Parts: sequence; structure tokens; C-alpha cells
Amino acid sequence: MLDLSQAKYIFKIVVVGDGAVGKTSLIKKYTEEKFQSDYIMTIGANFAVKNVEVDGVIIKLQLWDLAGQPQFKEVRSSFYRGAAGAIYVYDVCRPESYLSLVNWKNELVKECGEVPGVLLANKIDLEEHRKVTHEMGEELAMRLGGLPYFETSAFTGAGVKEAFQKIAEIIYRTATQK
Repeated sequence: MLDLSQAKYIFKIVVVGDGAVGKTSLIKKYTEEKFQSDYIMTIGANFAVKNVEVDGVIIKLQLWDLAGQPQFKEVRSSFYRGAAGAIYVYDVCRPESYLSLVNWKNELVKECGEVPGVLLANKIDLEEHRKVTHEMGEELAMRLGGLPYFETSAFTGAGVKEAFQKIAEIIYRTATQK
């Protein structure tokens, strides 16, 4: 059994997307296994840490939850610095949050260059309100550079661990290939 308290690598991951798509809830579900039902707008950025195992090595993920509202755009730029990876999130019930992810990717690339990422289609538990299809999500993942695509629910936990594990694996393997 590996000692998860002894991280050999530390990687900063920014979690981006429009306000109220579930970024904070996804991070809480992943790091604390809790769901926060009330919406509290992120001001600037929130920060969480989780140690995970990849290829028998313990790595520390620093998860930066960036404010999604347009008025925080200027503040966000400083939080991108040093990012090793990105998690792009949209709400399957809000097509505008899906459409804006191209802008999110452009903003991130402008601030810190190309970094590995994953695409998360969140709130799949709200199937009766869904407007963005699975196929549309896969198409966006390709447009964003062939990102791995996950359908998630911060409420039920569906796909959450798998998505965060995948970005950890990609970042670790990218960093150790150099």
C-alpha cells in the first residue's frame, strides 16, 4: 500500500467553464465525496488538493476552481500561470456553456500555452432537461484538440473520479516523458 501523504510530484490543474456549470461541486465531490446543493458563486478562485496514484507514483493535484463569470476575466489571468493541465466543464442543460468552451480554451492558451486537458459534460443526472447531446460533446472534444471526454454528475458522482484520474495520468505521463 502506497503512502498517499508522500507526493513525489505536484501539478496545478485549472478547472474552467461558465458560472454555475458545476466546477466547484465537481471538485468537492472528487476531493471530499460531498455534494453542495446550494450555489455559491466563486469569487476569483477556490483551491483544493488531492493526492492520487498514477503508475505507482503519488502525485499531488492542486485543483484551481476559477470564477466563471465574465466580470472576473481580468482576475483569472493570474490564476492560469503554472497550470500543467485543464478541466473544461459545461452544463448539458445550458447550450451557451457548451458553446463558450472554445473561448475558455483560447483564454487559457493565451495565458499559459497549450496544456493537456479533459472535457466534462456535467449535470447528466438532469436528463429530462438535457439540451447538449453526447454526440455534441464528443464533437466539441475533437474541436478542442482531441480531449478525452467524460459525462459527469457532481450530484451522483458518475464519471467524476474517472475524469480527474484521467487528467492526472495525462499530466504525469507528459511530465515524465521529457
